[in-house]
Amino acid sequence: MREAERPVVVVTGALAPYTQVLYRALAAGLGRPLTVLACAAREPARQWQLAAADGYGFAVLPGLRWHRDAVRNLYVNPGVVPRLARLRPAAVILNDFSPTMAIAALAARALGIPYGIRTDGVPETDPGARSRPHRLLRRTIVPGAAFGLAPSEGSRTLLSAYGLAPDRIFRAPLFPAWTPRGALPAPQDRPYDALFCGILNEEVKGARFFTDVMRACAAAGRSLRVRVAGDGPLRPEMTARLADAGIPARFDGYLSQEALAEAHASARMLLFPSRGDVWGIVVNEALQSGTAVLASPHSGAARELLEARGCGVVRPLAVEDWARTTLALLDDPDRRAALRRAAERALPDVSLERAVEGYRAGLASIG
Repeated sequence: MREAERPVVVVTGALAPYTQVLYRALAAGLGRPLTVLACAAREPARQWQLAAADGYGFAVLPGLRWHRDAVRNLYVNPGVVPRLARLRPAAVILNDFSPTMAIAALAARALGIPYGIRTDGVPETDPGARSRPHRLLRRTIVPGAAFGLAPSEGSRTLLSAYGLAPDRIFRAPLFPAWTPRGALPAPQDRPYDALFCGILNEEVKGARFFTDVMRACAAAGRSLRVRVAGDGPLRPEMTARLADAGIPARFDGYLSQEALAEAHASARMLLFPSRGDVWGIVVNEALQSGTAVLASPHSGAARELLEARGCGVVRPLAVEDWARTTLALLDDPDRRAALRRAAERALPDVSLERAVEGYRAGLASIG
């Protein structure tokens, strides 16, 4: 096989809408084939509607899969070894940590293939800090990596802590899978005041907290127009509690990527009361839709985008404070306009183009 014909192989858990966009763009600019090997065709908690792979090779590895909850999945796919041996790639990129990624890392070393490790994990939510098996996986994978890919400073810190030299870590930000089409509606023309978008659970997304904030606004004499995009175990509870408070609310369930664009542009504010997101692409989606964002400090997007770039409001999770802040922002169009301008300046730095640059820089670093 000629050198230019040797592919780059990405090993990932499962495809997501934004990674499909990323791999298509990466394949177009690599100058060699790109093959994506997935541990699972789909994760049950993700209701994404995905088109067929376009511009790159794709296969689902046989193996064992445990989908433990909405955000935790465990994969053991030993079939990655013969696949790598057959493909003889120029480089392998491992997407986060699982037994399959450790198997692939050991196989790459045995075959003399350089590999990179990409993670959006951060120290605050790292299972390796509490669990010896998780720590072992990270210490098996990270020190032998030729380079790392990190969407945030938190991810860079995590990779460094597990033994990867900081100068071998390249920034590849997370970004939405879609961009708005046409002119965005003016804030005063949007039919909803407050939007919640995500899995309807409390332990990660803070859906009950959102409901409490909406009820606090109603108790203060302001019954906001609410839209909820997403589904999950708290939907019946949220529906009942918002109705009981006399709050008009639209529940969409899961939305396609195309429908998400309309949902974000239909509200004046997104409330993102995360209790532990490594990033939070929903924040990027809201900002590109001209929607003001109020977020907790418990996500990478809140710390490194909203707070660092001054394009959103970040507040600790306290119901009465969030209710006051929500109403104050809704009553201050000049403040929201200033946040939109700051978002326009910040968003090019967390884009598809920047992500592709990061992947290409990592691959170029191995010669």
